[in-house]
Amino acid sequence: MKPTTYQCELYESIDDVDQEEWREICRQTNNISLDPRFLKAVEISFAAESKIWYAIFRDENGRAVAATCFSRFMVDGSMMAPSTIQNLASRVRRVWSGFMRLPILLCGLPISMCDHQLAIAENVDDEALLTALDATAIKIARKARCRLISFKEFPPALAKRMDRLSQFGFLKARSVYAYHLEGEYGSFDNYLASRNSSTRQNIKRSFRRFDEAGLTCEQVLGRDGIEHLITPEVYELYVRVLERADVKFERIPLSFFHELARQMPDDSHYTIIRKGEKIVGFGCAVAGMGQHSLIVMGLDDASNRDTDLYFNIVYRGIQDALVPGVRVIHIGAAADEFKQRIGCQGEWLSIYVKTANSLGNLFMQQIFKLCLDTQDAYNAPAPSSPPKPTPKPVKTAADTNRQKLELESLTIGK
Repeated sequence: MKPTTYQCELYESIDDVDQEEWREICRQTNNISLDPRFLKAVEISFAAESKIWYAIFRDENGRAVAATCFSRFMVDGSMMAPSTIQNLASRVRRVWSGFMRLPILLCGLPISMCDHQLAIAENVDDEALLTALDATAIKIARKARCRLISFKEFPPALAKRMDRLSQFGFLKARSVYAYHLEGEYGSFDNYLASRNSSTRQNIKRSFRRFDEAGLTCEQVLGRDGIEHLITPEVYELYVRVLERADVKFERIPLSFFHELARQMPDDSHYTIIRKGEKIVGFGCAVAGMGQHSLIVMGLDDASNRDTDLYFNIVYRGIQDALVPGVRVIHIGAAADEFKQRIGCQGEWLSIYVKTANSLGNLFMQQIFKLCLDTQDAYNAPAPSSPPKPTPKPVKTAADTNRQKLELESLTIGK
């Protein structure tokens, strides 16, 4: 029997792709980040720092069997490594500024969604598809002068299929532990009623502190004038959160929030928190296909100390998401104790990395093993929050809340 082979067609803009064909392939994955409108928002806003290619794979009869995107992105490898490696990189960069900063070709987008961007139709030959994916990635990487190739970020079920990438020299590593809230609650009241007494009291206490502080919340859509709400000053709230995060894969440009609103006016959601007229916090999310994905947030640290602002942005985002028809809310990684407490389920995501030049793969694999977590993602336990320091004899509620947030990453999608 003749072996199965798939051919790839590459496009340099999502506008050049047959939209109906793309949507038909991607509809089966239920992946919001493969929506052409979302892809267009990323393509435009990241144009200065990333080049994106769109790929459709076809069988011998011309049937589209898979779709994905590739992106060239400059990655700071040290930021995904343990603290000892980060400290070493910091010292080396005093004399070599480009140390561990590498142009990498991603099978996926240059934005952290805690999800992959690979749609596969039914009855596809996995080995033939991975062969075509690898060949396409190498071709693009060499043309774009990328030294590394990475396929990201796959949940356990799909990772079992992607594990065959090892035969092409890819090293598998564990990425983040991504959380989602599952269940068709229909409303926030129904969700709240489903929680145990302790969780309900915690949520109500956070809402009460929010109200007592004189904060207000407004839920708006992209069509509601986002360019006048997410201003450069408000954008800085996100930048400050990013600077405190343990892992900094990318810095989302301000233009992304505006472009997302233009491309998805009815399906991009923004949570706006004010103290008087001043915006002190915000969240950004996208919705579609029975899902709602909280992407990122920004907040004023001074306001957060006394108002449970971080918790309230998450709660209000969930409140906005829980409408009839929504079955899953994606809430990103980090803040493990908090997300587990409010009923989220989680799973480890996997990435696959290799050099574009096979001659350097043996050496780079040793570097990867130092920088990446190669522990088995299938059987690994859920992460737990770091142990809290022994409290001082006198501590206010504000101090307790601040200490808790210092132990948790505040970027939803990281």
